[in-house]
Amino acid sequence: MQNVPKGPFPFKGKGENLDWRVKSLRERSESLRSELKMVVTSMRQLISDYDNTFEGKLSAYLVFHRTANGNYLRWRMNGVKQRYFAIANDEIGESFLRLQSGAVQRVLLDFEQQRLRINILHGWYFYEEKSLVKMLENTKRIHALARAI
Repeated sequence: MQNVPKGPFPFKGKGENLDWRVKSLRERSESLRSELKMVVTSMRQLISDYDNTFEGKLSAYLVFHRTANGNYLRWRMNGVKQRYFAIANDEIGESFLRLQSGAVQRVLLDFEQQRLRINILHGWYFYEEKSLVKMLENTKRIHALARAI
């Protein structure tokens, strides 16, 4: 006899232990909104820390970039209208880094690592919360359709 999977999914992993009740999904969504607020606060704090560390002495700065797909920390150059850049994987960023002393390079790389981590956290929470809202809307529609039957 074959093993019959528990729950709605025939696979093991993250989906196996999820609580699919509407109340639980709403609670998770609220929790994610709270996490997002904390991440945005951390983003603003990182910008402030960078500004306080270098006091405008470097040609690049961190900015808060709001998009339809979430909020991000990005690098920009002073006085230049150009695209955003990254230090780790961008010609502009690598050139900017090479122009700095070794001590400043290490600090900049630390800021870049923090920027990457905080951006990924925001992305994860933002996407999950957005997906949960969509799931809750669809579940509500399903319940309405079921009542009409």
